[in-house]
Amino acid sequence: MPTEIIPKALQGSLTLRSAAALAVAYVAGRFGAHLPEGAAQEIAGALIDLLFALGLLGVGVGRARARGPLV
Repeated sequence: MPTEIIPKALQGSLTLRSAAALAVAYVAGRFGAHLPEGAAQEIAGALIDLLFALGLLGVGVGRARARGPLV
């Protein structure tokens, strides 16, 4: 019986969130800041959510501009 592959949203990807958390922890370490346990994951999740929202906003503006000039 073949296993059905269910596509995951990029926003919910654990690989992406883990990579972002590692990047946040690395940058914090370079600046000498000590993050409490779990803070890097929370910051990374907030950054991913922000980028996702800004991307949706950009798509919305682009679609509106493609339909005609904004007044």
